[in-house]
Amino acid sequence: MPTMAEELEKTLQLCNKCGLCLAGCPIYKVTGIEWTSARGRVALLRSVFLDERLKLTDLKDPIFNCLTCNGCTEHCPPGVQTGDIIFRARQELLKQKGDSWIQRLLFQKMLPNPERLHKASRLLRLADVTGLHTLARKTGLTRLAGDAGKAEAMVPRVPAGEGLEAIKRAVKKIDKPGYSAAYFLGCYAPNFAPERAAATIRVLNKNRVEVTVPDFACCGLPAAGYGDMESARDLARKNIAIASKLKADAIVTPCASCSSFLKDYIKLLADDAEWAEKAKEFTGKVKDISEFLVDIGLNTEMGELKRKVTFHDPCHLAHYQKIKDQPRTILKSIPGIEFVEMNEADMCCGAAGSYAFKNYDLSQKVLERKMGNVAKTGADTLVSSCPACIMQLACGAGQQKLPISVLEIVDLLDEAYQNARGKD
Repeated sequence: MPTMAEELEKTLQLCNKCGLCLAGCPIYKVTGIEWTSARGRVALLRSVFLDERLKLTDLKDPIFNCLTCNGCTEHCPPGVQTGDIIFRARQELLKQKGDSWIQRLLFQKMLPNPERLHKASRLLRLADVTGLHTLARKTGLTRLAGDAGKAEAMVPRVPAGEGLEAIKRAVKKIDKPGYSAAYFLGCYAPNFAPERAAATIRVLNKNRVEVTVPDFACCGLPAAGYGDMESARDLARKNIAIASKLKADAIVTPCASCSSFLKDYIKLLADDAEWAEKAKEFTGKVKDISEFLVDIGLNTEMGELKRKVTFHDPCHLAHYQKIKDQPRTILKSIPGIEFVEMNEADMCCGAAGSYAFKNYDLSQKVLERKMGNVAKTGADTLVSSCPACIMQLACGAGQQKLPISVLEIVDLLDEAYQNARGKD
């Protein structure tokens, strides 16, 4: 079996420098700078790993201001997986420079423990209700944090509630279930959107799916995104161990980033003799919610929604999982919906997880291009299926004062199913 270095060398050599990737790179589109494109980044990394003319430590910006959206791969004849290359470069850079105490705290202490993460979110709520957030902005303290301080305003306010335990109370037995699903909550829903999580459960119930809510940890993508693959593997093992005790037909999540990375456990643990087969069984059950609902046959007994809707494809849904038709099938199945396709619908919105906290200005330039395309649709509702995208798009709608609601697919489905009950 080839080593990671050998695989990286082979992947880097696939690039034939044709430049077709430029059409799918959001950063290149807003900068016009060659090294920000996939071709440019690959050329720089070839100079590190193949030609040894540069040091990896010289390339911090090219390594970390890539969105890893894989939009370039959609246009690449040999299918160079630029996202994988960048992740490997970050991993190697972490080995050379080490990680920060903040990364160790987050990836090794907080994300493996949902309860600790929830307690941390309560501190954010305390800052809200006491006015500390407002005070920090008015006094300019947030500006001292640089990009992170600018991006802080994008973080949604933490609602009152009990997080995971409150969501679990929404779980109920249903009559004659056709399927069973373990709901992978992720980090966002229990801490920032418990009502959206409850809506997800209701939608699954309406489709004859009996739901359980296990105590899964973070999927591991945030750790992998910063090069900490060992923490990502530890999280994968923890989630696989939890899933092994469940009797569920599928592991379902409405978060495209989570479903994408959960499906990657088979690659993440491929060299682990103890966990490789378990990872294969686990990934075989993982389904994005739009994929799952279409697969089992969407319940179309819904009430009418008078909305003009457009859809933004999350990168981890469209580019990584190749799931594009299913969300549109669902939206077009809702009575009363007028669906309008957006130009560059699958172009990254600039969210990319915590990208704005390190590259705020670039993130905003990419977002501005996206919101321009949204405005041209004339839609009153913008839908996506990734929490990071939802936060970013809602921020863009507010900044440009667009009269548009930013929702997830489950929000519309839940409303449509409730309207159906109202007609009876």
